[in-house]
Amino acid sequence: MRKIWIVLVVMALGLSSCGLSQVRSFVSDIANSTPEVTATVVAPSVDAIKWLSCNDKSIDSEDSDNFDCSTVDVPLDYAQPDGEKISIALIRLRASEPRTGAILYNPGGPGASGFDYVASMGQTYVDELTLEEFDFVGFDPRGVDRSGGLRCQTDKEIDKYMYPDTTPDTPEESAFLQAAYDSFAVACKVKYGAKLKFYSTENTARDMDMIRIAMGEEKIGYLGVSYGTYLGAVYASMFPDRVRSMVLDSAFEPKGDTIEERYMTQMRGFEKAMNNWIAWCEKEARCAFQSSYVGARWDALYAKLDQQPVVGKDGRLANQEVLDTATKSALYSQSRWSDLAQALADVEAGDAEGLWYLADSYNDRQDDGTYLTSNQSQNVIACASGILYDTVPNAEELLKKMQTEAPRMSIGATAEQLAAPSDCRVYMDEMAIAAVQYTGSAPVLIIGGDNDPATPMRWSIKMRDEMGPNAALLTYSGEGHGQVLESKCVNAAASQVLTAMKLPADGTKCDPDPDVVAPSWWTRMPSAVSGAVVIDATMIHDATGIKTSAALLQAWAVPGVSQKDILADYDVSMTTAGFANPDDPEEIGGGLLKYFCDGNDCVGVLVLDATALAKPEWKSVVKAVPTKHCLVIYLYFSE
Repeated sequence: MRKIWIVLVVMALGLSSCGLSQVRSFVSDIANSTPEVTATVVAPSVDAIKWLSCNDKSIDSEDSDNFDCSTVDVPLDYAQPDGEKISIALIRLRASEPRTGAILYNPGGPGASGFDYVASMGQTYVDELTLEEFDFVGFDPRGVDRSGGLRCQTDKEIDKYMYPDTTPDTPEESAFLQAAYDSFAVACKVKYGAKLKFYSTENTARDMDMIRIAMGEEKIGYLGVSYGTYLGAVYASMFPDRVRSMVLDSAFEPKGDTIEERYMTQMRGFEKAMNNWIAWCEKEARCAFQSSYVGARWDALYAKLDQQPVVGKDGRLANQEVLDTATKSALYSQSRWSDLAQALADVEAGDAEGLWYLADSYNDRQDDGTYLTSNQSQNVIACASGILYDTVPNAEELLKKMQTEAPRMSIGATAEQLAAPSDCRVYMDEMAIAAVQYTGSAPVLIIGGDNDPATPMRWSIKMRDEMGPNAALLTYSGEGHGQVLESKCVNAAASQVLTAMKLPADGTKCDPDPDVVAPSWWTRMPSAVSGAVVIDATMIHDATGIKTSAALLQAWAVPGVSQKDILADYDVSMTTAGFANPDDPEEIGGGLLKYFCDGNDCVGVLVLDATALAKPEWKSVVKAVPTKHCLVIYLYFSE
C-alpha cells in the first residue's frame, strides 16, 4: 500500500493514509480513459427533516441553543432505493435573521467531519461571511464518524501499523513493513466486503440532494474546501438546477491529469512550502530550529530518528515517519511554522511530545488514543471515487523526477512502490471517476492560492474552465491551504456570492490583510505590573494561530497563580484607565477572558494559569513563563 495525500482544512491539516510514508503522492484519477459508467438510479423518497436539540460532545454547552441536529436516511446503493440505509448526521447553525435559505458545508478530506467543523467553526463562518440569513448546515458524509463511520481497524491496530520503518534493516522489520502495507485493505475486505464501492463522491453528492429535499429547499447554497470543492462541483454537475450559489475554496480537480501530474502537483507544492519554511527559519531569530543550514539540520534529524527513534510519554516511538508527518502537518499553514521549529528542537533533545502533537492532529488521533474515522474512511472514499490509481509505468523515470524536483517530499520512495498496484484492488474493482461539467446558471466562485501547497492554482484554473460561463476565479497571494477566512478581500467576495449571488470579476486577486493598527486609546492600557516578564507577541500569534492582520496582541507573565485574582486586579486598573467592563468573564481554553470597552471598541484580557498553559498548544510559550506566574494577553480585534 502506498501513502496518499488527501487534502483537509481546519487548521489546514491533511491526513495520511493508514500512516504509510512510502510515496508522497496526491490522489488522482486511475486513467484518462476510465469509462464514465453510472448505475441506473431510482429517485428514492425521503421524509421531511425533524430538527432536534443537539446532544453531542463537539458542541460547547454555552452555544448548544444555537444548534439543531438531525439525521437523513439514504440508500447505501441508490440502484436499490428500498435496500440498506445509512443515516447521515446533520447539524445546523440556525439563521439568526429572517431566513433566506440554507448553505451546506464540507471541509474536505475525503473523510472530514462537516458536523465537527460547523460545531466548532460555524459561527466564525457566519460572522465573517455575513451569513446570518441562512441556516449553515454541516454533515458527516457517508462512511464518516456519525454517518456509519468506517472502522476497518481498531485504534490499537492503527497505532501498531501507523508508522512502520520504511527503510528496514532486518528481516523482522521487512516483515512488519509488509504487514503494515497489507493490514488495512485486508481488514476492510473482511469487515465490509462489496459494500465499500458505494462510498463514492457521486453517492455523497446524491446524499446532499436528499438532504436538500428533506430540508424542503428548492435550491441550496454550498461552501466546500479542498476535496470539498470537488464534491461540490460533482453535485453541481449532477444536479445543476438545484444550486443557488457556490463557493469552492482551494480547488481539487483530479480528472484528466497525466500520471506525472497526479504525482508531482502536490509534491512540488509541499516542497516549495518546505523551502519557504526553511528560508523563514534561517532568518528568524525566534525560530527554535534556527541554523545557517536548516534544511541540512532537518535531514540529519530525519536520518537520526530512522536509527534512534525517541520514546514519547505514552511509549510510542517517534521515528523518521513521525517527523515526516509532523512536518507536513505544519506546512499546511504558516501559523504552525513556529510549532514545527519548536517540535524539531525538542525531539533533537529527546522530547517527542511536540512532534506527536503535530502528527496526531494530522491523523485525527484524540487525546485518549482514539481516532476519528477520517483516517480510514478517506482511503475507502478515494478508492470508491476512482481517485486512486494502479501501476505506474516508467517508475524509474518518475522516481528520478521526484528526487530532482521534490527531494524531501519523495524521501524514502522507491520504484518498486511506485509500480505496485493500489490496495483498492484488494476490496473493489476499478471505479469510474466522476467528471465535472456544470451546465447550470447559478454563480460559482472558485478560489485558489498562489502559495497553496496542497491544491496548487492549476486545479483552480481547471475547475473554473469546467464550471462554465457562470463561474469566476479569484486568486489569493498569501501562504497556506484554504483561503476563506484568511483575508477580508476573500471573505467579501465569498459573502457576495453566497448571500447576493453576485460574482466578482473573473481573475480578481486578493492579498493578505495588513497588520492591525493600534487604536488611539491603546496608550491608556495599563502597563506591566511589578515583576512581570514581557512575552514576545509573535510567540502568542504563533501559538494561537491568530494572524497579525486579525488582532493586536500584547503579553506578560504576571506574578501570581490565581486567574481570578489577577483578573480582579485588571478590573480595577482598566476601570481606572477609563474602560467599562460590562460582562462577566468567560472561560476560554482553561483560561479566563474578560472584555473592557472604550465606547464601541473593546479589548480582551485573557489570563491563563499553569494548568491552562499545560495544554499542548501552549508548548512553545510555556517555557517563557516563570513558575508562579500567569500569562496575561491583551487581544484587540479590528473590525
